[in-house]
Amino acid sequence: MSRPHVLPLRALAWFVLAACAAGAAPALAQLRPDAGTLLESPGALPLLPSRSEPPLELRQPQATPPAPGAARITPAAFSFTGNTVFSGELLAALLASRLNQPTDIAGLTEAANSVSAYYRQKGYLLTQAYLPEQAFAAQGGSVTIAILEARVGRVTVRVEGAGISQAFAEGLVAGQLKTGDAVTEYALDKPVLLLRDLAGFEAAATVQPGERPGQADVLVTVQAKGPRIDGSASIDNHGARTAGAVRAVLNANLNNLLGRGDVLALSAQGSDQAGSTLYRLGYTVPVGASGTRLGLSLARLDYALGKQFEALGASGSADIAGISLSQPLLRGRGANLYGFISAEQKKLVDETRTPALKSERDIRALRLGLAGNFVDDAAGGSGLNSYALNLTLGRLTLNAADQALDDGLGGLRTAGGFSKLNLEFQRAQFFDAPHSFHFAAQAQLASKNLSSAEKMVLGGPNGVRGYPVGEGVGDAGVLLNLEARYQFPQAPWGEPLTLLAFYDFGRVRFNQNGATVPGNANTLSLGSFGVGATLGRPGKFLIKSYLAWRTTPAQPSTGDPDRAPRAWLSAQTWF
Repeated sequence: MSRPHVLPLRALAWFVLAACAAGAAPALAQLRPDAGTLLESPGALPLLPSRSEPPLELRQPQATPPAPGAARITPAAFSFTGNTVFSGELLAALLASRLNQPTDIAGLTEAANSVSAYYRQKGYLLTQAYLPEQAFAAQGGSVTIAILEARVGRVTVRVEGAGISQAFAEGLVAGQLKTGDAVTEYALDKPVLLLRDLAGFEAAATVQPGERPGQADVLVTVQAKGPRIDGSASIDNHGARTAGAVRAVLNANLNNLLGRGDVLALSAQGSDQAGSTLYRLGYTVPVGASGTRLGLSLARLDYALGKQFEALGASGSADIAGISLSQPLLRGRGANLYGFISAEQKKLVDETRTPALKSERDIRALRLGLAGNFVDDAAGGSGLNSYALNLTLGRLTLNAADQALDDGLGGLRTAGGFSKLNLEFQRAQFFDAPHSFHFAAQAQLASKNLSSAEKMVLGGPNGVRGYPVGEGVGDAGVLLNLEARYQFPQAPWGEPLTLLAFYDFGRVRFNQNGATVPGNANTLSLGSFGVGATLGRPGKFLIKSYLAWRTTPAQPSTGDPDRAPRAWLSAQTWF
């Protein structure tokens, strides 16, 4: 007979809890962090290989020197032999300006050299065009240009030193570079870059003349590089205030354990709030011969809230397990594209002692994504662009009491299947040496009301910097960050010093399916501007600092003081 009263009593308890939490700000209820919001925060794009130029040693074919001769020829057409990559029509169009123009053997040789240059511009480094033996008509004849398109001959992999699996290195190179393939910059670069992407690997390629005309033998040299153990240590004030604003993080990597470029990564995080910790364990290993990587991950979050929530005895945990596959779809010097697929399970628990409440959520999700980068020379300077697209398909399961609340009057209807789409784009525009401009945009679209662990967050050092961590949590929204940077030409202590000015803006929709209480606002806009500085570089040490002032009227709803400016500081060192 008592069961029908579970929902009203539980709903009343949560109402009392929220009212108590709002005591410090009567005009604005304070939002209590939970395992979902503490676990997720805005971050950078997935780490991709930076633009690089691997060591490539080859002898470029010399342009054929113009042959002396006074005989004059007026070609009416150009024909080509040996070309398989580009059509004869396309190559003839390159020489259209030379038709019906008097020339000599030297001029025809220059025409052949221009065809060779076109091939090299398109990445066919060793292809050579030349004039074969032929009879020329003085007027109106056709001139034949022969194309010798270089092909891969013998491919050899040489491992120098210990710590590298010969069979693995040979398999990866063989999967990318085959006898008979056209010799292109991309074909030579890709296996070398894939090897250099692996922890503990260094690689270079040497191209030499093959046994037959038009063949090029390739020697790929692989060496062990770097320490078996490396990592980093950092301290910052980037945490949620009630769960510990000051955080210390220790990361350690065990590299190349199997001689295949695998990595075992461990991470531990503590804070100035007792009971708030985060531990991560991950392992990635290459599989197959196409650059595919398998990833396994585990994480454990424990938190205890202090400050204005201390009287509630609020605490909780999150357990996360995941498996992922990544595949390089394009790997080159100027552009990269990776595909990702992952499956993840999150078990989230939130509870309070006063009143005695416990919430349990289970989220299982499949994520599909693409991430890439490319360089260009638009806008009057060089630019580096990064982008990502991620689709999440998941299901949220609640315990019986939470399910009743979710389905009841004012419930958010978050349980069951859901989907969301995340889009990200970043651009770094470089002008003259000290100046650069940086733009970043993120967006999230949702199919329905989401659990807190799947929502988008605006506030914090990686979002709208004038607001605290956990501010502006919603199912859908956009986030923009603009930065103008100046790097001092003379770096103090031998490390780069950069000053910057920034503007941030974000807007979220709290609940995708509308406000739970009619008349309540369902959207929030946050903005801020400020200045900052960075000293150092990744891989050695890096210090970042920001001072931010909010430009929008919304005050913090997380219980943090409304600081002006709001200061963010982080320091990291690598070992």
